[in-house]
Amino acid sequence: MNKNRRYTFDENYLFRQWLNGTREIVQDTIFHPRVHKKNNDNILFKRIIFEQDAHSHYFSYRNKKIFFKDNPISYMRHKNLYDVLENLKKGKYNPDIFLDLHGLTQYQAQKALGELITVCQKEKIFCAHIMYGYGKHILKKQTPFWLSQHPDIIAFHQAPKFFGSDAAIIVIIEINS
Repeated sequence: MNKNRRYTFDENYLFRQWLNGTREIVQDTIFHPRVHKKNNDNILFKRIIFEQDAHSHYFSYRNKKIFFKDNPISYMRHKNLYDVLENLKKGKYNPDIFLDLHGLTQYQAQKALGELITVCQKEKIFCAHIMYGYGKHILKKQTPFWLSQHPDIIAFHQAPKFFGSDAAIIVIIEINS
């Protein structure tokens, strides 16, 4: 049957004759407007977004000092954390969570780092692996600088060869109890 077929005059006439004497249906039921309940998931989602933005707030472009001229990249917050940094260099920490920054802009990478720190603190994960790749070396230069500004980052170092070598870093994150 062709959908584009036009009805003939006879078919229209027969249809109207068959419907003769009918009336339009009147809406006589009660209409209940939809009541919007507070969605707890929406509130939780907004809170998580707020926490992620709070963590990415620490990352800035201002006052950029060249901390990381040398390769490999390494950082420790306090001098008394030297043993943590040494264990990172030796590859004694196995990361429990991985973050891939390939193909992200700097803004997206900052948001992803903030989200990673939020997730690690919620899930009590202290060791994370961040892979930024080679590319144009923009994220490779910026990521350590951003992480060094965050107060919850204890230490980080260039990843061992089996975790990506100079295209990735392993981060130790402070877990708040």
